[in-house]
This record gives sequence, structure tokens and C-alpha cells, in this order.
Amino acid sequence: MGKRSLAVLLVGAALAWGCGKTNADRRDRETSGGDGTAEGARPGGTAASDTGATNQGAAASGGATSMGGAVLSPDGSIPSARPLHKLDLLLMVDNSLDMAEKQRLLKDAVSWMLGADGPPLSADDVHVGVVTSSLGSFGAQGAKDVCVTAQDNDHAHLLGSLRPGLETFQNSGFLAWAPDVEADRDTALAQLAPMLDAVGEQGCGYEASLEAWYRFLVDPEPPGTVAVPFGSSQAIVQDIDATVLAQRAAFLRPDSVLAIVVLSDENDCSVVSEGYGWLVTRAAPMYRGTSACQENPNDKCCQSCAETTPNAGCPSISTDPACALGNTLPVQDDDLNLRCWEQKRRYGFELLYPIERYQQGLTDQLVLQRSTAQLVANPIFAGRQRHPSQVIFSGIVGVPWQDLADKASLGGPGLTLLTAAGLAGQKRWELMLGDPAASPPVRALDPFMLETPLDRSTSSSIRKHPLTGDETVPSTSLEPGANAINGHETDTYNRNLQAACIFPRATPKVCDEDAFNTDTACRCFQEDLVYNNPVCQPPGGGQANTTQYYEAAYPGVRHLQLLKSLGNNAVPASICPKVLEPDHPDFGYRPAMRALAARVQGALAALP
Repeated sequence: MGKRSLAVLLVGAALAWGCGKTNADRRDRETSGGDGTAEGARPGGTAASDTGATNQGAAASGGATSMGGAVLSPDGSIPSARPLHKLDLLLMVDNSLDMAEKQRLLKDAVSWMLGADGPPLSADDVHVGVVTSSLGSFGAQGAKDVCVTAQDNDHAHLLGSLRPGLETFQNSGFLAWAPDVEADRDTALAQLAPMLDAVGEQGCGYEASLEAWYRFLVDPEPPGTVAVPFGSSQAIVQDIDATVLAQRAAFLRPDSVLAIVVLSDENDCSVVSEGYGWLVTRAAPMYRGTSACQENPNDKCCQSCAETTPNAGCPSISTDPACALGNTLPVQDDDLNLRCWEQKRRYGFELLYPIERYQQGLTDQLVLQRSTAQLVANPIFAGRQRHPSQVIFSGIVGVPWQDLADKASLGGPGLTLLTAAGLAGQKRWELMLGDPAASPPVRALDPFMLETPLDRSTSSSIRKHPLTGDETVPSTSLEPGANAINGHETDTYNRNLQAACIFPRATPKVCDEDAFNTDTACRCFQEDLVYNNPVCQPPGGGQANTTQYYEAAYPGVRHLQLLKSLGNNAVPASICPKVLEPDHPDFGYRPAMRALAARVQGALAALP
């Protein structure tokens, strides 16, 4: 990789990612309780209001109608007494290893939120779609490369159109109901269960959980085929995915409240679709970063050892101590499981899309078109009928629930999640994220949110959770409950990251030879026991064995960075639930859905 070609990549990336002004100054205040908890967050509470939300036009432009929408009279008026309140809900579900238990909890929570027994939600014209986190190899094609099979790429297509045997509204790929069509809520919710079951856990392990929903909802030119031409070192997008465009047009109404829910137990790995992004999924060794990268990846002298010319004011690359070890990393320092982790520090360049891409996609009227490098209308705001306050993003991701809970929940029963305002007011974002943009980056205050394969009980000076007092416990522990957050550290052998949190499975899973031969997703096969993973230890303590008793999640740092940037439009939650008794009102992910419903209800209330 020469200096010129890498520079072209970086300049192009800056152009593609830096355009557009954010709308943070246009977001409306969200009503919250005195401690930052959402009104309506507790059972029996009232729904949160969104006092600043406005309707930018109730009817579809040009007299067009959508399912459940009012037909315009010749004079442009709406003949019905009140247009239906529309909700378009997109679920982006991680379909990689060990997600089935988390998908089960999501199925319960979403069905509850949308059902008759759920929280107040006045939506009566509803679309529900599901996409997965699998977007393939981004151009890698070798037999040993990652995510090259058909099951590794769902193309951001609606799951109802991909998996056989699923029933959807008029074969559209999504579910829907409204009073004035032949579709009812109970039927749709009954169809939701098998759809979420069909997500599976055999998809790509490089979870593009942010790019998947962006591609479906926002990208003006969603990539069809991404390939590396013969003799080239860069991937290109060969065509536009017409299926995504057609499905988006059918699913997304211009005058609905749009809610997006991301469920993922690992950090986002949204690889750039063009240029050098495909190197992430290629089995060959990655390039090493210069010495400056190790101390401060935000330093101007942090660049790739593969380059020939140093950045202005920086020492020679050829004499850099790190580069003198060789341009590429040794296999033991570049396990494929870690390719999406701290790329700038390790490789000297970033091959994931920046968070600003997704923030702008959810807030800006204009987004960048790939082929022309021009700003064009954002499909989410086409027709200017949807206000930014009517776009709500929820992430159920890898973070201890304690980091997101109100003070009463930390010491008492049940779980109430803080609103975005509450998280900011109590400095929880600094707790979870630190300041990754600082130079050098400031680390998170929660030791369980530090991304590293090293044992954090010995490698980090941050060892105690500032809210609960739980400390990181060495990887030699035989107690899966040694602390209440992630059990204890794991001996990863530099092949995986340490967990942010764990939680008990409803039913332990046997990882025996039959499970191995049938390619069952499991973390406790015989070959895995060397890691001394707490998820494989019996609840009473003891040696790890071939039964998986717990589920784990890993720091969802990129998801949380996006959630923080969205202010009151964000609803963050933990994929590690606090309450696992099914008859409890805060079971599983219901607190997350209760908080989302309160925010959606406030946006719906602003509709005419």
C-alpha cells in the first residue's frame, strides 16, 4: 500500500464522512423526572412529552397514499377526522454467534411493547421490519477470508423477504397493521415471533450493526455487489441494490414516527464499502501503525508503516521503531477476532465508517451520494414531513445495566433507565466512554467498558466500578459471580476482548460433540475451556465445563458514541438484563422498550 493510494483513500474518506451539518441545535427538549428518568419509565407512569415536536405535513406529497394513510381530497384537505398515527419500527438484530438467547428476550419485549398489555402507545398504523448485521466481506474473496459465504450477507434486505416460510404483509417483507386494511395487530405480532426466530446466529462475525440500518433507510445508493477487481488493491461498488430501494420505499412513510432498535452484543464493525475496507476481512496480516499510534492514536504522527512519506512534522517512517519490526503485524498480534478493535492505534488508519455518518443520517436533511460526492436529500426526511424529533434511535448493546440505571434501581428492585438528559446530567457518558476524541484519548471510568484482550484486573489502573464498587477479578477465578457485572476476566490468549457484562441463561446449553458437529453456536466446547470463561462455569462455582450457563456481551463503544451524539433522540439500554423473572414487569428488555415507547409516544402526540 503506497503513500499515494492510502492518501487517496483518506482524502476520499474525509470528503465522504465530513459533509453535512448536524441538527443537534434543532432537537427538542425531552421532559424528564428530577433524576433524569423518563416520565412513564416506571409502570403506571405517564408518557414522556416531546413539547417541541412539530408535524411537517400530515399527508403524503402529491396525493400519494400509504397503508392506513388518509386519501387527499381534490382541494388537498384530509377528509377523515384524524389521520392515523403512524409508526415505522425497524429492528436491526445481530445474527452472529451466541445471539439466540438475546433475540428471545427482544422478541418478548417488542411483542409486549406493541401489544395490548404494553405501555401507552397510540400508534394505529404500524410497520415493523427486521434487518440483520451481516453485510458480507466487503470485497474479500479468499477461502480463508472472513464472511465470504452467502449466509454471511443479508444485504440489509428485509428478513421477511430472505428467510423461507415467513409471512409478511402482502408479501412485502415487513409486518403491518391498520384499521382500514385487512391487517390486524394480533396477526402481525404472531408473525413477528417466527421472524425473530429466523434471524439466527450463523451470520457474519463482523457485525455491521450501524451500517445495516443506514443502508436500508438512508444510503441514496445502497451497494449491491462489492468486489476487488483483478490486479487491484481496492474494492469498488459495482452496482446499486434495487431491492433495498424498493423495500425502503414500501416500508418508510414520509409522515411517520421512525424508531430504530439495534440489538448487538459486540461493538459495531461497519467496514467501509470501498477502497481498502476489505483488508479487514482478508486473512492476510494487517499493516502495523507507527510508534506514535501506541501512545496516542489521535496524534498527527500516527499513520501506517506501509506509507513511505511521513506526515508533516513527523519523523521518518523508515526509522520508526515500530515500523522497523516490519510493516505487518505478526499473527499473534492480529487475530481475526480482533480486526475491528482499535484500528487506528494498531494499524495506523481506520477502515470503519465514522460515527458522524450515522449521526448525520438520523438528523440531517442532506446526506452524501457516493457516486457524485454531492449532498442529496436524505430519504428519512424526504418531503420534509418528518421532523428530526420524530426519529428515535435505541441501542440495546454491550454495557452494564448499572451504567444506565437511575439511582433507585442500583440499590433496589426493578430497573428504570435514565433518559439522555439524565445520563448527561449524571455524567454517565464519561463513565461509559471517557473521551475518545481527546488527544490522547481519555479512558472510560467504568473498568468493564475498557476494550482490551488483557486481564483488566492487572493491566489497568481502573479496576473498581465507580457506582457499584464492583472490581475486576483475575482470569484465574473459579467463581462466575465473583463480581456482579462480568463475573471475572477471561484468559483470552489475545484472541478476544474482555466482556462488559454477563447474565444467566434461562436454560443452560450443552456444548457437546453433537452440538459441535451440527455447528451449534456455543462458547463452551472442549477446545474453549482453556480460556476459563465465566460463562462456562456452574453458578455455584468450579471449573469451566462444556455447559454454557451464562451469556456475555462486549463493550458497545461505537453504538454508545452514536447514542450520545443524538441527545434526546437516543434510548440506550443494556443487552445484559437486570431482571430475568418472566412475571416481573421489568423482565428482560422491557425497561428498554418502556423507555422507547415513552419517547415514541411523545413524538406521536405531536402528530395531528
